[in-house]
Amino acid sequence: MADKRRRKGLFDDDFGADPFEDIESVIDHIFNEMGISMDDLSNQPFVYGFSVSQRPGEEPEIHEFGNVPPEPGAVKPKGQQINIGEIEPLIDVFETEDSVHVVAEMPGIEKEDIQLDATDSTVDLKATHGERQYSEYIELPVKVDPDSAKATYLNGVLEVIFERREPVKKTSIQIK
Repeated sequence: MADKRRRKGLFDDDFGADPFEDIESVIDHIFNEMGISMDDLSNQPFVYGFSVSQRPGEEPEIHEFGNVPPEPGAVKPKGQQINIGEIEPLIDVFETEDSVHVVAEMPGIEKEDIQLDATDSTVDLKATHGERQYSEYIELPVKVDPDSAKATYLNGVLEVIFERREPVKKTSIQIK
């Protein structure tokens, strides 16, 4: 005779024996726990994310961004919140034998709204159009000639191509 006892499931305490019996009540329960009203969802998307940066010899910095309200009772360190209005664009950096390509995705921006500043090892990118703001400081993997930059912007994608700088010639030094 088979044992008809049922093992206790992971969601039994919160949602009952069958968590998918009434999926709307499950979603309502989750949103209520997060402090989000279902009526607010149609007005705006909710976004949450974080970025981590660390300089050598320093503690990592965690920067949160988004419009999801914090957990009730949670204390956020002052200055750790990034305004959702300023977005870090998606960036790829590619190297070839004689050039470096920087590709940034910035939808909703016009060519005239982009400001690019470059040195031999960095690119500072800023763009603003209406409420959309993009900002990124990009460190290049090798030295480049900033005067050789050729930039194009098409369908929300910015591409900047730099010529690589010739590596400094190595010289042997005699010791007397």
